[in-house]
Amino acid sequence: MQARSIETRAALLDAAIECVCDKGYKAVTTTDIAQRAGVSRGAQLYHFPTKAELMTAALEHLLERRVREFREVFGEQGGSVIGLRDLVERLWSMFDGPVFTAWVELWIAARTERGLAAVIVELDRRFTDETRLLAAEVLPSAPSLDPYAVELARDVAFAMLTGVALQRLVPRGQRPAADYLVVLSRTIADVIGTSMSPVPRR
Repeated sequence: MQARSIETRAALLDAAIECVCDKGYKAVTTTDIAQRAGVSRGAQLYHFPTKAELMTAALEHLLERRVREFREVFGEQGGSVIGLRDLVERLWSMFDGPVFTAWVELWIAARTERGLAAVIVELDRRFTDETRLLAAEVLPSAPSLDPYAVELARDVAFAMLTGVALQRLVPRGQRPAADYLVVLSRTIADVIGTSMSPVPRR
């Protein structure tokens, strides 16, 4: 019985992410999600009585998927050093898919929904912390680098790739993503090849 309940909950969370990706946060209803998950309306209400509760849990679920995806992309190298171009191309795969799209939809919704905003800000902080730690493991020569440079390299990469991914959500003949990846590889090389001091944080 407990196993079935866990499966139902997981199905609802996966369906919530898929629905948000397909239809956008505002257009999605809990009925849509229950139908996508293949569960009854009663089962959906039992686990998540409101859309807010369902979406909050979906955010947590989405964070776990993003972190797992990040580790799958970089965690199979067995400690070997990979080149920056290869590293950037692997990282781009995280931004060129439905998980990122769903994350963006929920970020936008959080702008006007205070409860959702509080959750997504905290989850994004956790994601940032975890991926910064992993960046220190996968960047070439990371153990000998200035820790701040490693952190900055991760943040610059995510900022640029987020921008590239966002503009591709509405195709209009943009420059190929590969062009940006070349520039990003060079930028990261400059960042980790230069001794830098932290700037004051606000």
